[in-house]
Amino acid sequence: MTNALLEGRRVPGPVVNLALAAAANATAIYTRPTAYVGTTSAILRKILVRANAVGAAVWLQIGTGVAGAFANLIPPVRVMDNLDGEWQEVELPAVEAFATITAFPTTLPAGSLDVQIEVEERRG
Repeated sequence: MTNALLEGRRVPGPVVNLALAAAANATAIYTRPTAYVGTTSAILRKILVRANAVGAAVWLQIGTGVAGAFANLIPPVRVMDNLDGEWQEVELPAVEAFATITAFPTTLPAGSLDVQIEVEERRG
């Protein structure tokens, strides 16, 4: 019964600062819970990004894994400097992750990115 109550609940991730570019520096932006019995997954529903970088727009990669094991969940997201970026459920492709979600900027001229995502957790 408890599992059914938690099905499909929306969970915001922490605000994560991405200060280093490249897949080798991919950082966890949502950690899949392991305390539940059975399979857990997350569906990406919202992305919030603030670019602290100065002078250039950057591409944000969101996926799973790090370095050579990184796999994109969605196409790269273009983030403009000095603007808050917010993408909602209707603007995102429907993807389900069965692992911790990581992210990294492909280039970062100066400064950093603050990223927060919201996911819909599913347990099976």
